[in-house]
Amino acid sequence: MIGSGPSPDPAHSERLVYWVALFHEGGHDASTENYKVVTIFSFTQIEGRYENMIEVYSLKASSWSTIQGFNSGYINGKLVVFANGALHWEECYRHRLSASWEIVTLDLAAERFEKIALPIYEDGCIYWTLGVSRGYLVACCNYDEPNRADLWVMKEYSIEKSWTKLVTISSPVDCRGYISPLFAEENGVEVLLKLGGEISLYNSRNGSFKRLHSYLSGDFLEFQVATYFESFASSHFE
Repeated sequence: MIGSGPSPDPAHSERLVYWVALFHEGGHDASTENYKVVTIFSFTQIEGRYENMIEVYSLKASSWSTIQGFNSGYINGKLVVFANGALHWEECYRHRLSASWEIVTLDLAAERFEKIALPIYEDGCIYWTLGVSRGYLVACCNYDEPNRADLWVMKEYSIEKSWTKLVTISSPVDCRGYISPLFAEENGVEVLLKLGGEISLYNSRNGSFKRLHSYLSGDFLEFQVATYFESFASSHFE
């Protein structure tokens, strides 16, 4: 059992407005065959900026380390994408009448934060979501009017010029929530996606949606979905 991480320094938190979020993520550091758990404490500052304190637990070392001094916009801690040995979150800087977006990454081997620019998008983009498909980082730009989403694939990791628009998805009229990419064929004909509270298969040739599963009933307020490839790797640790 992994214990809780070190508590934030009270002297540090007193000068902050209030605690905004505390969330946990995890991933595999393939370079050292180590598994790590990441805890992020996020504090509001001014003008839409946040100050973050990050605790990283190493399963191999059985200890916590701290990363400080990382400032950002609002990080969506409800959804994280693991690709190329790093954790990825969408980050938003909200201004009075607008917002700007980019991707925040945490390299698990170096325990270092970096940023990746999102594709150039049109006015009217209200929300970005991230995913991984066939090993590529995928970003989906959700627009308000008209109700649609552009799906982009980063063909070369961290090379911002390699963002390529794969397909434009026209959202159903009764769509509730944003489109999140789960898997896309190389030619973009079929796309598996999370659409609000549903898992659907989108066909770009005829613009149809095939509902595969719905989580709208019951006590589900929010849910996450991730794709995976089966392997013979053991999950047992000494």
